Amino acid sequence: RRNIAVDAVKPAQDGNGIIIRMYEAGKSRGTVKVKLNFADVKKVVECNLMEVDEAEIPVNANEFEFDITPNQVRTFRVII
Repeated sequence: RRNIAVDAVKPAQDGNGIIIRMYEAGKSRGTVKVKLNFADVKKVVECNLMEVDEAEIPVNANEFEFDITPNQVRTFRVII
């Protein structure tokens, strides 16, 4: 999606994985597909802004999807 902005890609504060934070910048809604070029991704977990795990997201062939609403911020922990 063209309206998705990546705000952060950084090591997790607790050292467990990589945090990816993105937000919807175009006042639209829809499904976002993320393709990761990391080594084999073992798990993706949605987190809150304090990096507390909330829900595991299905990952297949280093790709995952999620729905987003206007101006929404989404944060994910990627375990490789």
